[in-house]
Amino acid sequence: MPDISGLIDRAILLFNAARYFEAHELFEDLWRASTGERRLAYQGLVQVCAGLVKHQRGQPGPAVTLLARGLAKVSSSSSGCQTGLDLDRLAAGVRCAIDALQAGLPFDPPVMARARQT
Repeated sequence: MPDISGLIDRAILLFNAARYFEAHELFEDLWRASTGERRLAYQGLVQVCAGLVKHQRGQPGPAVTLLARGLAKVSSSSSGCQTGLDLDRLAAGVRCAIDALQAGLPFDPPVMARARQT
């Protein structure tokens, strides 16, 4: 397994560049290599990315389904599950995306960022 921190940094860059399919692939690698709560969080990130790919492909129904599944997993993961990501910020953006998709409105894509070190 390559450097986890490097994979996360690359996934963040891809995600924020709206290259969700490529980010999905990296999060899938992290998901497969993880255990416990961290594994659940990465699985949620995989689903969020997949939902945004569906949105890019003009499939709002499947997009909402995948985003909601991913959001549930990301939201149930505590900030201390050590993904290195600001999951609360991402979850807020995903909620806005779901609401907009359900209303048939455009939305600003969710933003992914590193968690702040305390």
